[in-house]
Amino acid sequence: MKLESTLRKEGIEVLKPFDTLTVNIIAKRISDKLCRAFPEHGFLECDLFSQFSRLNMYSAKMPDSLTGAKYFYKNHSIYFNADFSLEHCISFATHECLHYLQEQLDSRGNLIRLGLYDLNSDCGIAINEAAVQLMTVEACHESVSSAKYYGLDLKTASPTYYPLECVLVKQIAYFTGTYPLYHSTLYGDDIFKNTFIALSDSQTYEYVEKNLDHMLWLESELERAITALQVKDNTINRNKRINQNIDTIKKQISDLFLATQDKIFSHCFSNEFSRIKNLEDVKEFQKRLYNFKDLIGTNSSYEFYNEFYRRSMEKLEEKKTYIEEHGQFDMEKELTKDITVISNAKGAFTLWRRIVARLRFSKSREELL
Repeated sequence: MKLESTLRKEGIEVLKPFDTLTVNIIAKRISDKLCRAFPEHGFLECDLFSQFSRLNMYSAKMPDSLTGAKYFYKNHSIYFNADFSLEHCISFATHECLHYLQEQLDSRGNLIRLGLYDLNSDCGIAINEAAVQLMTVEACHESVSSAKYYGLDLKTASPTYYPLECVLVKQIAYFTGTYPLYHSTLYGDDIFKNTFIALSDSQTYEYVEKNLDHMLWLESELERAITALQVKDNTINRNKRINQNIDTIKKQISDLFLATQDKIFSHCFSNEFSRIKNLEDVKEFQKRLYNFKDLIGTNSSYEFYNEFYRRSMEKLEEKKTYIEEHGQFDMEKELTKDITVISNAKGAFTLWRRIVARLRFSKSREELL
């Protein structure tokens, strides 16, 4: 009875269960996709098929025309939108089956964690949904296309499912790599979190996680406002207020996206800059910063990336010149060596100049932020 009440509250009306053959077809195709896409995570196709084929699957009427499927952990069931063909449902089903693999229950059978989403602290839901969706589009070989949301121009392989969140998490994965991200998404550990913190700092991780969750909340508020606008007996003034609210929420989402994006790449690239030791590092940094432009979202007034790139290239040229004149840059080791070896007045003066030069480059990271 409680489950039926939950389904009604979600606006899901069950039509009929899938037959065994259909369930097996879905289970087989998703198992194959996940094993091919993520061999490094130790999936066994026979094990995945065994787990997925035991799930209950139903055809249902769904309240959102864009929602293809929804997983409920209480009864290990996936409800598929009856408006979609089986072919179209595979992508949605892959997302929901990944949620099934993620779930961690306590001794009473209550859900306490889904990958990156900790239900006890109620944080990380957005970053988890985006990570699961990135795994889904990779497994299903979805192509990247240009899109526009709330005045933002960006490229995404997930235009209808967490598009902004996916772009931001993909930006993070540019620095961490996908292995830590997907491992923690599947197993609910801190490998991804610790990797990202090591490449930025703990404050940046918390800032990004919090902003993504807030963005998801704003998007749900936007959906409610758009639904309210469709009420037939609204007065003109009420519709005007709702439209104003919609415009306000869209701007909030856009501003939050850009602020989060800027925080991600400015902190990660500033840390990368501080670790440059030789000319090969210089070339690699320049290439990585330039290529990052393909991942960012922009609007007509956005200038932060271009300004950050310009400042970085100026500092990079200074660092390159220093390395060409003095050799590989290793402040801690070189200063220790200099202080230990040099004792005469001329040497001390030379050492002082080198210390000043090194400290100038050490400060460059702060100037990039």
